[in-house]
Amino acid sequence: MDKKKKQLLEKEQEYHDSDHAHAHGMHLGRRRTFSIAHPSFSVPLPVPPAVPVTFPDPIAVTCNTPVPLVTHLAALSRAEDSLSMTRRRRASHDPILNETPRLFMVNVSATKALLLAQEDTDADGQITVHDKGPKVFSIPTANSFGVNSFEIRGTYPLSNLLQELQLASDHGRNFIILSEDRLFENPLERLHRLIKFHFWDGLTRRLDARGLEALVEDSKSRQKDTRNRIYVPYHDIIGLEYFERVKVARPHLELVVVRLPEIITPMYVKGINTHPGILALGLRKIDEGKGWDDLENVCGTPFVVPGGRFNEQYGWDSYFGTKALGLIVDGRIGLAQGMLENFVYEIEHYGKILNANRSYYLTRSQPPFLTDMLRQIYANFTTQPSSNDATALQAETIARGSERETGSSCISTPMSLPSPNCMTSQAPLRKVWEKDKLHAWLARCTRACVKELLSVWLGFPRLDVTVGLSKYVPEGIGIPPETEEGHFHAYLKPYAAKMGVTVDEFEKMYIRGDIQEPELDAYFVHDRAGTESGHDTTYRFDATCANLATVDLNSLVYKYETDLSELISHEFGGSFWFRVRCGPDGCYLREFHAWLTALKTHGLDKMLGGGEIWNSTWAKGVMVFDEAVDASFSSKDDTTVFPPAPIDSAHPHLPTFAQASPESPCFTVNIPSILFTQLASRTRSLIHSHLWNESRGLFFDYDCSSGQQTSYETATTFWPLWARVATQKQADQVVNNALPLFEVVGGLVATTEVSRGGLGEDRPSRQWDYPFGWAPHQMLAWKGLENYNRSYEARRLVYRWLYTCVKAFVEYNGVVPEKFDL
Repeated sequence: MDKKKKQLLEKEQEYHDSDHAHAHGMHLGRRRTFSIAHPSFSVPLPVPPAVPVTFPDPIAVTCNTPVPLVTHLAALSRAEDSLSMTRRRRASHDPILNETPRLFMVNVSATKALLLAQEDTDADGQITVHDKGPKVFSIPTANSFGVNSFEIRGTYPLSNLLQELQLASDHGRNFIILSEDRLFENPLERLHRLIKFHFWDGLTRRLDARGLEALVEDSKSRQKDTRNRIYVPYHDIIGLEYFERVKVARPHLELVVVRLPEIITPMYVKGINTHPGILALGLRKIDEGKGWDDLENVCGTPFVVPGGRFNEQYGWDSYFGTKALGLIVDGRIGLAQGMLENFVYEIEHYGKILNANRSYYLTRSQPPFLTDMLRQIYANFTTQPSSNDATALQAETIARGSERETGSSCISTPMSLPSPNCMTSQAPLRKVWEKDKLHAWLARCTRACVKELLSVWLGFPRLDVTVGLSKYVPEGIGIPPETEEGHFHAYLKPYAAKMGVTVDEFEKMYIRGDIQEPELDAYFVHDRAGTESGHDTTYRFDATCANLATVDLNSLVYKYETDLSELISHEFGGSFWFRVRCGPDGCYLREFHAWLTALKTHGLDKMLGGGEIWNSTWAKGVMVFDEAVDASFSSKDDTTVFPPAPIDSAHPHLPTFAQASPESPCFTVNIPSILFTQLASRTRSLIHSHLWNESRGLFFDYDCSSGQQTSYETATTFWPLWARVATQKQADQVVNNALPLFEVVGGLVATTEVSRGGLGEDRPSRQWDYPFGWAPHQMLAWKGLENYNRSYEARRLVYRWLYTCVKAFVEYNGVVPEKFDL
């Protein structure tokens, strides 16, 4: 094929932290189109390091020879091609040539209309296996200048044709030259290519002057006050001044900028529920030499949204998108780093990683994965000896995706695709740091992790002081405002009838505080807790979630503690110091003294589930963004921070502290890694004693209010294996007992049918129950099984889930759903 025919209209970009139209307010429906020619790839796709690369043959399960997944799918693709490409055509059709991909001349609007009229028989705008059309469609070829045509046969290539036409239409194209390779592309390669080069970009946002327009509108809000509003944290003076300038520079937004109070209480959050808004995230300077007052020099820290009506940075969605779903695997380290840094910003300014960055989520968190996310991203960084090192600078340039400047073969221009080697490279792109700056960055993130663990998951109200384990207990009050209208009407109806008013009237009275219903208050605490757990909704948590020390949360807390112990031991010499604000009227300083005294007097075992009180809420004052402490990591350390007291060798598990003077607004704390080691040991002991059921050979949630273990069977029983908190014997029992309960043809179901119970008009199905399966449950189970040398079972589950994903992608118009009915 000559050069002209190899030209491509699509821009596929290697991504470090470059901008994209979707991140700056472009209409959400627009996408870059795919077109002209596309080289055939035969190199296997990259596989996440934590996922096995081989899978057992499903036809011969007893065979010991693993077969690559790509081989199965490629064989299916070749079989489909042979059926659809070897039939003799009429003279008006182009002959079949195998040398080069065929090109088609396509009138976008006319072809799309004709294709939908013929093939979309259920009129849903898609071509799926449920449509009853002939599944044969002719399009004119380019080498005949549109005189001859070629038949496209089968659901998959026809749905690909429709997708290409829709993308071209969104991009404003009237005519395109389309490659045959795009229509008959190997499904796994197409899915991976779309995710890597299109889906990430299409879901990337930045909260800045250019990105605000796409973010301030909230389809979830039912409030009458729909003004574009942004809430900025009390201590973020730079952010406050920036958005005030945006308000003036972008008058069409009619932006309302609100500064949050220093202490955010549940009553304050309830009070602003009728005035919802987006919550500010991190900002970056494009040119460090310029100031913050230049709007063009400031951009938001990028993040990925789930999509649809969920147009914010979410909690555990971001973890799985960053680590398990592929940003790191796809070499998008800059974007992954951006999401992590936004979490660090949230912990510093909002006190926790939020459910999402909307005002009504200020009292609600999400499952804690931050330490694992940090370690995964940190492992993909590398350091350079100095800024003058030419080799390191060249590596950094490649990591930033500027291949044209380095002469790399992975060219990224508006008229070309990256080469197959670039797209399927097993080595992710790496960001190169100066050693001192990377150490300071790691310390800042570690401070955020310490603050979240001690003040949120081991703090009031989430730590059950009697049992010593953690629960999902958000601080919010009343009806969650983000729910759809009428969502709670069935539950409110008996209360309304008791008062002789309509449900709508009762709801308004309850929101205003005119009615006191303790039972209803408790119900909404449990409802918010279910949302905080990420597992909303499920009958497992019905009117009980805030009472439960769940298997999943306490596995995550244990992992958090072991991660911090290892980070501090390996990266900070065994102890980690930071500064803490004294707080209003010195409250955090007093709480620290009381906590340290209790720790010395009673020890961890007594304070966590042993009758004494653990209260580490002083950690709310931890200063995450502390430039003075960051400077201490520089080789030119000239910091004036008052140094912490060294760890006492006679009490190596006890933190120490220091304060420059009684009038100082902050104090310095030095925490040894052994404290987190002991915390993990205590959590492990409590998990084994409260959550493990020896007779069933499974982990179950524990109801702290009743003092009883629950019997609800859930796939989170695999999470202790992911966190490595189970013994080998327990892990073997979980594998033997849980797989028969949860493993089905398509993967793992979220719960068992027996635990879910029967369904009916008054008891509808819920999305985190049987028969649905979700990616987080699959991925944590895979890694958990591998942690305990059960790779065969892990590979089997990987194959089941990936086959389910690819099958849906092929049969349902390229869909990538959040969950499956397995």
